[in-house]
Amino acid sequence: MSYDLAVWEGDRPANDAAAGAQFEVLYGRYIESQEHVEPTTRIAAYVTALLERYPDIDTDAGDNSPWSTRHRHVGG
Repeated sequence: MSYDLAVWEGDRPANDAAAGAQFEVLYGRYIESQEHVEPTTRIAAYVTALLERYPDIDTDAGDNSPWSTRHRHVGG
């Protein structure tokens, strides 16, 4: 089993459909775009905390990483 983890700052969507629509908008704006955008301070801190607990797969510490690929975050 696998899934993509998406994190954004903002108001909580009203329902699953609204969350999916917001995800599509943000994915197009930040992931599919060539524009480099730095993550917000809170999102950067969250990614750092995740990688401290579960090291990136392409590091020596990540030999047993739960990530199936190298992490990708806004701007990265």
